[in-house]
Amino acid sequence: MNEPKDRPYVICHMQSSIDGRISGKFFFTPAAEAVYESDNDIRKGYRADAIMNGAVTCGEIYSDGFLATRPPAPAGSAAREDYAAEPYLNSYIVCVDTKGTLKWSGNTVSHRGAPPAHVIEVLTEDIDEGYLAYLRELRISYIFAGETELDLPLALKKLKSIFGIERVLLTGGGQMNWTFLQAGCLDEVNIIILPMIDGNTKSAGLFDRPASGKSQTAFAPSGFKLADVQRLPSDGLWLKYTPQV
Repeated sequence: MNEPKDRPYVICHMQSSIDGRISGKFFFTPAAEAVYESDNDIRKGYRADAIMNGAVTCGEIYSDGFLATRPPAPAGSAAREDYAAEPYLNSYIVCVDTKGTLKWSGNTVSHRGAPPAHVIEVLTEDIDEGYLAYLRELRISYIFAGETELDLPLALKKLKSIFGIERVLLTGGGQMNWTFLQAGCLDEVNIIILPMIDGNTKSAGLFDRPASGKSQTAFAPSGFKLADVQRLPSDGLWLKYTPQV
Protein backbone atom coordinates (compact mmCIF):
# COMPACT_ATOMS: atom_id res chain seq x y z
CA MET A 1 0.00 0.00 0.00
CA ASN A 2 1.51 3.30 -1.15
CA GLU A 3 0.52 6.04 1.29
CA PRO A 4 0.44 9.54 -0.30
CA LYS A 5 2.89 11.95 1.34
CA ASP A 6 1.27 15.34 0.77
CA ARG A 7 -2.34 14.45 1.58
CA PRO A 8 -4.31 11.92 3.65
CA TYR A 9 -4.90 8.38 2.44
CA VAL A 10 -8.51 8.33 1.17
CA ILE A 11 -10.82 5.33 1.50
CA CYS A 12 -14.22 5.61 -0.17
CA HIS A 13 -16.53 3.41 1.88
CA MET A 14 -20.16 3.05 0.77
CA GLN A 15 -23.20 0.89 1.32
CA SER A 16 -25.39 0.22 -1.68
CA SER A 17 -28.12 -1.97 -3.08
CA ILE A 18 -27.21 -4.57 -5.70
CA ASP A 19 -28.14 -2.02 -8.38
CA GLY A 20 -25.81 0.63 -6.95
CA ARG A 21 -28.29 2.89 -5.14
CA ILE A 22 -27.01 4.57 -1.97
CA SER A 23 -30.32 5.87 -0.62
CA GLY A 24 -33.79 4.42 -0.31
CA LYS A 25 -36.23 2.59 1.95
CA PHE A 26 -34.21 -0.61 1.65
CA PHE A 27 -31.70 0.82 4.15
CA PHE A 28 -34.30 0.42 6.89
CA THR A 29 -35.10 -3.25 6.30
CA PRO A 30 -34.10 -6.05 8.73
CA ALA A 31 -31.63 -7.43 6.16
CA ALA A 32 -29.83 -4.08 5.98
CA GLU A 33 -29.76 -3.72 9.76
CA ALA A 34 -28.06 -7.10 10.05
CA VAL A 35 -25.25 -5.98 7.74
CA TYR A 36 -24.70 -2.72 9.68
CA GLU A 37 -23.04 -4.49 12.61
CA SER A 38 -20.36 -5.88 10.33
CA ASP A 39 -20.08 -2.51 8.61
CA ASN A 40 -19.32 -0.79 11.93
CA ASP A 41 -16.46 -3.22 12.59
CA ILE A 42 -15.09 -2.66 9.09
CA ARG A 43 -15.13 1.12 9.56
CA LYS A 44 -13.25 0.83 12.85
CA GLY A 45 -10.62 -1.28 11.13
CA TYR A 46 -9.78 1.55 8.73
CA ARG A 47 -8.43 3.67 11.64
CA ALA A 48 -9.50 6.88 9.91
CA ASP A 49 -8.84 10.27 11.53
CA ALA A 50 -11.73 11.90 9.68
CA ILE A 51 -15.00 11.16 7.90
CA MET A 52 -15.59 13.36 4.87
CA ASN A 53 -18.83 14.08 3.02
CA GLY A 54 -20.51 16.53 0.69
CA ALA A 55 -22.95 19.13 2.01
CA VAL A 56 -26.10 17.15 1.18
CA THR A 57 -24.92 14.06 3.06
CA CYS A 58 -23.69 16.15 6.00
CA GLY A 59 -27.04 17.94 6.14
CA GLU A 60 -28.87 14.63 6.29
CA ILE A 61 -26.61 12.91 8.83
CA TYR A 62 -24.46 15.30 10.88
CA SER A 63 -25.70 18.90 10.92
CA ASP A 64 -29.04 20.36 12.02
CA GLY A 65 -30.12 20.49 8.41
CA PHE A 66 -29.68 23.59 6.30
CA LEU A 67 -29.92 27.33 7.01
CA ALA A 68 -33.24 28.93 6.09
CA THR A 69 -31.73 32.44 6.03
CA ARG A 70 -28.18 33.74 5.67
CA PRO A 71 -26.39 34.81 8.89
CA PRO A 72 -25.99 38.60 9.12
CA ALA A 73 -22.66 40.00 8.05
CA PRO A 74 -20.59 41.50 10.89
CA ALA A 75 -19.21 45.02 10.84
CA GLY A 76 -15.94 45.02 8.93
CA SER A 77 -14.48 41.90 7.39
CA ALA A 78 -12.20 39.15 8.58
CA ALA A 79 -9.11 38.06 6.69
CA ARG A 80 -9.66 35.10 4.38
CA GLU A 81 -7.54 32.77 6.49
CA ASP A 82 -8.05 29.15 7.48
CA TYR A 83 -9.50 28.83 10.97
CA ALA A 84 -8.42 25.87 13.11
CA ALA A 85 -10.44 25.88 16.33
CA GLU A 86 -9.32 22.38 17.34
CA PRO A 87 -6.15 21.25 15.55
CA TYR A 88 -4.58 17.83 15.98
CA LEU A 89 -7.42 15.84 17.51
CA ASN A 90 -8.04 12.21 16.60
CA SER A 91 -11.57 12.49 15.22
CA TYR A 92 -13.04 14.91 12.66
CA ILE A 93 -16.13 15.30 10.50
CA VAL A 94 -15.17 17.16 7.32
CA CYS A 95 -18.00 18.74 5.33
CA VAL A 96 -17.45 20.06 1.82
CA ASP A 97 -19.89 22.98 1.98
CA THR A 98 -18.59 25.41 -0.61
CA LYS A 99 -21.69 27.65 -0.51
CA GLY A 100 -22.09 27.73 3.27
CA THR A 101 -25.47 26.01 3.60
CA LEU A 102 -25.19 23.86 6.74
CA LYS A 103 -26.81 24.69 10.06
CA TRP A 104 -25.03 23.73 13.30
CA SER A 105 -25.75 23.86 17.02
CA GLY A 106 -22.17 23.15 18.10
CA ASN A 107 -18.71 22.23 16.86
CA THR A 108 -18.87 18.49 17.52
CA VAL A 109 -21.17 15.74 16.26
CA SER A 110 -21.49 12.01 16.87
CA HIS A 111 -23.03 9.28 14.76
CA ARG A 112 -23.68 5.55 15.08
CA GLY A 113 -22.36 5.44 18.64
CA ALA A 114 -18.98 6.97 17.78
CA PRO A 115 -17.31 9.48 20.13
CA PRO A 116 -17.91 13.18 19.35
CA ALA A 117 -15.91 14.46 16.38
CA HIS A 118 -14.91 18.06 15.67
CA VAL A 119 -16.46 19.68 12.60
CA ILE A 120 -14.34 21.12 9.78
CA GLU A 121 -16.02 22.97 6.93
CA VAL A 122 -14.37 23.13 3.49
CA LEU A 123 -15.29 26.42 1.80
CA THR A 124 -14.43 28.41 -1.31
CA GLU A 125 -13.15 31.98 -1.07
CA ASP A 126 -16.35 33.56 -2.39
CA ILE A 127 -18.24 32.62 0.80
CA ASP A 128 -20.01 35.52 2.52
CA GLU A 129 -18.70 37.12 5.72
CA GLY A 130 -21.84 36.30 7.66
CA TYR A 131 -21.31 32.56 7.34
CA LEU A 132 -17.66 32.80 8.40
CA ALA A 133 -18.65 34.76 11.51
CA TYR A 134 -21.34 32.15 12.20
CA LEU A 135 -18.76 29.34 12.13
CA ARG A 136 -16.28 31.22 14.29
CA GLU A 137 -18.97 31.95 16.88
CA LEU A 138 -19.60 28.21 17.16
CA ARG A 139 -15.84 27.46 17.08
CA ILE A 140 -16.23 25.34 13.97
CA SER A 141 -13.00 25.03 12.00
CA TYR A 142 -12.91 25.90 8.31
CA ILE A 143 -10.44 25.93 5.44
CA PHE A 144 -10.51 27.61 2.04
CA ALA A 145 -9.94 25.47 -1.05
CA GLY A 146 -10.51 27.26 -4.34
CA GLU A 147 -11.79 30.69 -5.35
CA THR A 148 -15.26 29.82 -6.66
CA GLU A 149 -15.06 26.05 -7.17
CA LEU A 150 -13.64 23.33 -4.96
CA ASP A 151 -9.91 22.64 -5.25
CA LEU A 152 -9.98 19.16 -3.73
CA PRO A 153 -6.22 18.41 -3.77
CA LEU A 154 -5.62 21.70 -1.92
CA ALA A 155 -8.31 20.85 0.64
CA LEU A 156 -6.73 17.47 1.34
CA LYS A 157 -3.27 18.97 1.69
CA LYS A 158 -4.60 21.46 4.23
CA LEU A 159 -6.40 18.75 6.21
CA LYS A 160 -3.07 17.00 6.63
CA SER A 161 -0.84 20.03 7.23
CA ILE A 162 -3.20 21.98 9.54
CA PHE A 163 -5.02 19.20 11.39
CA GLY A 164 -2.62 16.28 11.07
CA ILE A 165 -5.22 14.09 9.34
CA GLU A 166 -3.50 11.05 7.87
CA ARG A 167 -6.48 8.92 6.82
CA VAL A 168 -9.89 10.01 5.50
CA LEU A 169 -13.02 7.90 5.21
CA LEU A 170 -15.12 9.26 2.33
CA THR A 171 -18.76 8.20 2.68
CA GLY A 172 -20.59 10.11 -0.06
CA GLY A 173 -22.68 11.30 -1.56
CA GLY A 174 -22.43 10.13 -5.13
CA GLN A 175 -21.33 13.47 -6.59
CA MET A 176 -18.72 13.94 -3.85
CA ASN A 177 -17.35 10.47 -4.62
CA TRP A 178 -17.18 11.44 -8.29
CA THR A 179 -15.25 14.60 -7.43
CA PHE A 180 -12.60 12.56 -5.61
CA LEU A 181 -12.42 10.08 -8.49
CA GLN A 182 -12.01 12.83 -11.07
CA ALA A 183 -9.27 14.48 -9.00
CA GLY A 184 -7.34 11.21 -8.69
CA CYS A 185 -7.69 11.28 -4.90
CA LEU A 186 -9.09 7.80 -4.20
CA ASP A 187 -6.72 5.20 -2.75
CA GLU A 188 -9.35 2.54 -2.02
CA VAL A 189 -12.99 1.96 -2.95
CA ASN A 190 -14.83 -0.28 -0.52
CA ILE A 191 -18.45 -1.23 -1.18
CA ILE A 192 -20.81 -2.99 1.20
CA ILE A 193 -23.52 -4.53 -0.98
CA LEU A 194 -26.87 -5.05 0.72
CA PRO A 195 -28.84 -8.08 -0.55
CA MET A 196 -31.66 -6.20 -2.27
CA ILE A 197 -32.50 -4.22 -5.40
CA ASP A 198 -34.07 -0.76 -5.18
CA GLY A 199 -34.88 0.05 -8.80
CA ASN A 200 -35.30 3.80 -8.25
CA THR A 201 -33.35 5.44 -11.06
CA LYS A 202 -33.87 8.88 -9.50
CA SER A 203 -32.02 8.10 -6.26
CA ALA A 204 -28.28 8.70 -5.86
CA GLY A 205 -25.74 6.19 -7.14
CA LEU A 206 -22.28 5.29 -5.88
CA PHE A 207 -20.61 7.67 -8.34
CA ASP A 208 -22.75 10.38 -9.96
CA ARG A 209 -21.29 12.83 -12.45
CA PRO A 210 -22.98 16.25 -12.07
CA ALA A 211 -25.21 17.39 -14.93
CA SER A 212 -23.23 20.62 -15.35
CA GLY A 213 -19.95 22.27 -14.40
CA LYS A 214 -16.33 21.27 -14.80
CA SER A 215 -17.13 17.64 -13.98
CA GLN A 216 -18.77 17.39 -17.41
CA THR A 217 -15.38 17.65 -19.12
CA ALA A 218 -14.06 14.55 -20.88
CA PHE A 219 -13.24 11.83 -18.39
CA ALA A 220 -11.85 8.42 -19.28
CA PRO A 221 -13.29 5.42 -17.41
CA SER A 222 -11.22 4.55 -14.34
CA GLY A 223 -9.93 1.02 -13.88
CA PHE A 224 -9.75 -0.70 -10.50
CA LYS A 225 -8.51 -4.08 -9.37
CA LEU A 226 -10.22 -6.31 -6.82
CA ALA A 227 -8.04 -6.44 -3.70
CA ASP A 228 -10.37 -8.46 -1.47
CA VAL A 229 -13.91 -9.81 -1.18
CA GLN A 230 -15.69 -11.08 1.92
CA ARG A 231 -19.13 -12.47 2.53
CA LEU A 232 -21.00 -10.76 5.38
CA PRO A 233 -23.89 -11.97 7.56
CA SER A 234 -27.39 -11.90 6.04
CA ASP A 235 -25.98 -12.28 2.51
CA GLY A 236 -24.16 -8.97 2.41
CA LEU A 237 -20.89 -8.61 0.52
CA TRP A 238 -17.77 -6.50 1.09
CA LEU A 239 -15.78 -5.60 -2.02
CA LYS A 240 -12.43 -3.85 -1.77
CA TYR A 241 -10.90 -2.22 -4.85
CA THR A 242 -7.69 -0.28 -5.44
CA PRO A 243 -6.87 1.87 -8.51
CA GLN A 244 -5.01 0.24 -11.36
CA VAL A 245 -1.56 1.75 -11.69
